[in-house]
Amino acid sequence: MKIKNPQDFWAGLMFMAFGLFFVIVALLFYQMGSAVRMGPAYFPVVLGGLLVFLGAIVFARSFMSQLGAEVTAVKLPFNIIDLVVAVGVFVAMTYLAKALGISNDYAMLASALIVSVLSVVYRPESKALVLILASSLAFAYLLKPLGLVFASAALIFISAYGGHEFKWKEVAWLTLVLVVFSVLVFVKGLTLPFPICPDFIENCPIR
Repeated sequence: MKIKNPQDFWAGLMFMAFGLFFVIVALLFYQMGSAVRMGPAYFPVVLGGLLVFLGAIVFARSFMSQLGAEVTAVKLPFNIIDLVVAVGVFVAMTYLAKALGISNDYAMLASALIVSVLSVVYRPESKALVLILASSLAFAYLLKPLGLVFASAALIFISAYGGHEFKWKEVAWLTLVLVVFSVLVFVKGLTLPFPICPDFIENCPIR
């Protein structure tokens, strides 16, 4: 089969690779649980599976010809060496956390931070992609210890920093609106068992 759309080919391949990575890591190190009693692996597996599904659709489209479509070469913002370095950072931090006897959650967060800093400094053109992925990873691992409010704020601020323009005031207002929306819809409306406040706050003022 001939690739008709290189953009869709590489985008779909990248989505599937990242989705499979999060699914495999979550299943190897955490408990899955169920929809009623969600374990720490539940959301990474579900979101990773959706990312793989979306990537498969985009990947399949790359082999379908479109009338009048212009086939152009795709220049990726990273290369195979960058991917090897990123995977190496995650593997190294995982083994370091195991050797030190600390939670693997901190290894994932530290790895995301290291890869994000390296990308911003050495691959600025990949900043948006890396920071959006890092924000999702930060939300997944900060939700349990810090609660929905702070995890959502981290998700919004990190992903917004990946954009072309970052304005603190606008992002702060957006964070406030989305955090209130998340609490009202997911916790109050759908009654999902998300912790709202951090673990160290015994009596959460938001009920």
